[in-house]
Amino acid sequence: MFSEPSQFSLLSDPASVARLLQENDHYLICPHINPDPDSLGSAVGLHLALRKLGKTVKIFLPEETPPYMDYLLQYADVQLEQPLDMQWKMIFVDLGTPKQLHPSVKLIHPWLDIDHHMGPVSFTRYAYIDQTSPATSEIILRILQLMELPLDPTIATCLYSALVFDTRNLTTPATTAETLRQAAELVAAGAEPTYVNQMLNQQKPLNLMRLMGEVFADLNASLNDTLIWGVVPKALQEKHGVDENEVDYLISDLLTIASAEVILMFKEVSSGHVKVSWRSKCHVDVNRIARQFGGGGHHYACGARLALPLKQAVKRVISATQEAMEAYYAAH
Repeated sequence: MFSEPSQFSLLSDPASVARLLQENDHYLICPHINPDPDSLGSAVGLHLALRKLGKTVKIFLPEETPPYMDYLLQYADVQLEQPLDMQWKMIFVDLGTPKQLHPSVKLIHPWLDIDHHMGPVSFTRYAYIDQTSPATSEIILRILQLMELPLDPTIATCLYSALVFDTRNLTTPATTAETLRQAAELVAAGAEPTYVNQMLNQQKPLNLMRLMGEVFADLNASLNDTLIWGVVPKALQEKHGVDENEVDYLISDLLTIASAEVILMFKEVSSGHVKVSWRSKCHVDVNRIARQFGGGGHHYACGARLALPLKQAVKRVISATQEAMEAYYAAH
């Protein structure tokens, strides 16, 4: 399913992406599985901008997303089923590997990948990968600027939401002065920081808070409390009536633990898989660990889906993470 195309071109600059987008039509934009606000905001922002150029554009999203991201989708042409006509050039955003696609995605015409993760993975005809970028939305903004497309408040809100999410409110090490200038430009174009913060950070339902209480009361720690992990079994989600997509909220709160340098969250999902999320507050590259399990992301944030029983998944992942952290500490 993920065989390489007969031709593959790694684009060297966003201007090349802008030219390709202007020269073609009929785009199907695909976020990664369990899309976060960077993937979804980038997809919707690009979708709305290309429609301004008169392009025919749809977003293929074959799964439900957490309610807190509903505001990003309200103006998008979202398809629950994939159009299979070859005229649709598929654009992937925030996708480091095709293994992070939803199982229902068919690579009919994989045309372009725009991403800031480790790469490239040559499953598309073209790819633009900028690992120095703090978020895929930052790349999308640069492309739109080169296309001289004026931003409206909706596009600005989508891209600003994506940017502040992936930079942890403009605080990750990849955040630069240019990142802050771009955030300011998006605010000037109509993005409202107070509204976006409310949507992204102040939408936890009460039953989720009760679930969080149980998870946090049973947190695990090792390596002098520098490695912290929480486990969310399916039974606990059902006990509190929490949708599995809402559980993704939890890992951000674990980042506030003072001693923590690497944080892990294990979530049992309805497909029978275990979704694993890593976050790093230090120089430990958690992306290298995730790739051992078929996942991916970037240095400070990544994930993987394991087809293992929950206890076995926890044991294997914690062992690999501890080993990576110990190797890093020994070398530094």
